[in-house]
Amino acid sequence: MENKTTVTEDSSIIDVTGEAYKLNYRTQDATKKDQDLGVPTWSHQYVYSYAEINRATGAQIRFYKRFKESFLNSVYLDLEGNTNYAFILLFDLLTNEYEKHGDLTKLEDDLAALGHHYPKTKSYATSFLIQKMEAAGDRQGVERLRGSQYSYYNSYQSNYGSEYWKLGSKYKTKLALTEEETVLLNKLWDPGNNFCGVEFCLLEVSKLYLAIIKKLGDRCAVEGSSLQNEFKAVSDVVARKYFKYRSNSNNYKYSIESTSNELYGTIFKHCENAVREYYGHKRKVSTETVYHTIPEVAVVFEEKLTTRINAIIPELLSSISLPDEATENELNAQNTTRWKTRFEEIAGSSKGSDGKQFIKDIRQLGELNKKNPSLENIYFEASKFIAKTDGEAALVLYIHYLYYDLQSVAFNNKQFTKTVQKSLFKTEEQLNDFKAIINELIRERDLEKAVQAVSSLYAPKRKKIQINRDAIKEVQQQHAGTVELLNEYLQEDDEPVQPDAKNGPADTIEEEISFESLIPRAKGSDGFFLDSIALSGVQCDLLRLFADNNFTIAQKEVEVFSKVNKQMRNQLIDSINETCYEQLDDVLIEEEGEYYMIYENYFQQLIKK
Repeated sequence: MENKTTVTEDSSIIDVTGEAYKLNYRTQDATKKDQDLGVPTWSHQYVYSYAEINRATGAQIRFYKRFKESFLNSVYLDLEGNTNYAFILLFDLLTNEYEKHGDLTKLEDDLAALGHHYPKTKSYATSFLIQKMEAAGDRQGVERLRGSQYSYYNSYQSNYGSEYWKLGSKYKTKLALTEEETVLLNKLWDPGNNFCGVEFCLLEVSKLYLAIIKKLGDRCAVEGSSLQNEFKAVSDVVARKYFKYRSNSNNYKYSIESTSNELYGTIFKHCENAVREYYGHKRKVSTETVYHTIPEVAVVFEEKLTTRINAIIPELLSSISLPDEATENELNAQNTTRWKTRFEEIAGSSKGSDGKQFIKDIRQLGELNKKNPSLENIYFEASKFIAKTDGEAALVLYIHYLYYDLQSVAFNNKQFTKTVQKSLFKTEEQLNDFKAIINELIRERDLEKAVQAVSSLYAPKRKKIQINRDAIKEVQQQHAGTVELLNEYLQEDDEPVQPDAKNGPADTIEEEISFESLIPRAKGSDGFFLDSIALSGVQCDLLRLFADNNFTIAQKEVEVFSKVNKQMRNQLIDSINETCYEQLDDVLIEEEGEYYMIYENYFQQLIKK
């Protein structure tokens, strides 16, 4: 192909012709290391969603942004075989960009350009575009794509293979699949969501899917039918009632085949929801399709598919493997309140009767929540629960709470209620000793040392005295009453707080215990963030808010935050980007539709390690 790009004496000018242009990746704002690399190599991997960009390196992210910007300006860079960039852009166009403009025609044009210049994306772009059109009710668009582009789609699949994102081929060895099972799993795209992004979960859903397909087939055979016939019955109603296709027309035939394949995906979603529920993962995927808007279609879906699946799933739940430790950690990170179910089980079984066992169980729960940003809350709730029956266990767990709270992005420093405080500290000495333990924990960050120190807090403290036993014997003979005084003197002596005429009896502590003065809060770039970045207190607070919300915040929330802090939203965002630009060599906070977002790896470059 003749290269139509014209380069004038000014080498920075590119004549945009719509043809691919091999660009030497050297720009003024790229780091020297990036400049020397050309197109940053990105080893081929399965790309399931735009979220895969979060696994990219800083250099790859920077190049992708320039690649996308060039693409949107009709300049098509040579990726030098690094197709991951093209597939990331495919999902970017389908989700982020489409959400911004909502124009199907523009989306179709963009995907057509992507497929033309980066051919490996074309068949997938077509399939996803059909789904978007079906969801928008664009029947003419669906018919046009399924008709005029159907021959290309089949040709592409035969030339390049349909296994790129197919589950069967990917997991054939790991799941020891038969040929038939491989074909059944190859009917599915990888879901690409967070739950199935955990491989253990995806494999369990896949196994349940295969088991249900087999059960459905067996039951259909008993009824004198087959699963394929039942799928065809559903697809027939969809083609005639939803798409209004004439029976046996070309479009009707295409629709029958397409819908039948979609039904396998619907079964997979039901299986995924069953595994999610079994694992205590509250979020569910929708099993509804756009076809359900037609009553006749909804009825046949329910009769032929949903009812049968719901009857079979309970029979197969016992075959689902329980999550391993790594999976538990991933699921707890995704669902930050998932720990409460297990916490209630621990609390119910112990009832606070065995403090040591309770601590052991809570620490095990904590180990399964290492990636959960709410980890410290587990220990705080556990400390409150056990405080009524075991003061030492409560303080040990509170030490754990403070330890993990100090490590979190936002320090909350939750306090006990006054009632709980009174039950934990009977004397001023105990309170002061506990404050000393906390002070040392803050200074040394040695959790186990602090836990060991708590165990001595309630230990009896005896007065050390020198006595002359001969003299005591003589006194005993002369003054029997003195013996009682000596015995009393030798008893354990926890000195009570001196009476206070204003505040009442001295054997209780009325004031609220607060450790705030002992724990240094990070202010500006003197604490959590790098000292070299001159961030203001408000800027730091906003960045911490991003971290607490998985690095994505609605613009409306930022607006409210800015008003509360007497700032202009846009000026605040711009000021943070300017302050951090030298450190990152890139923009930190970006707009994505109605949201602001931060790449987590950029955030990690701003904090002290």
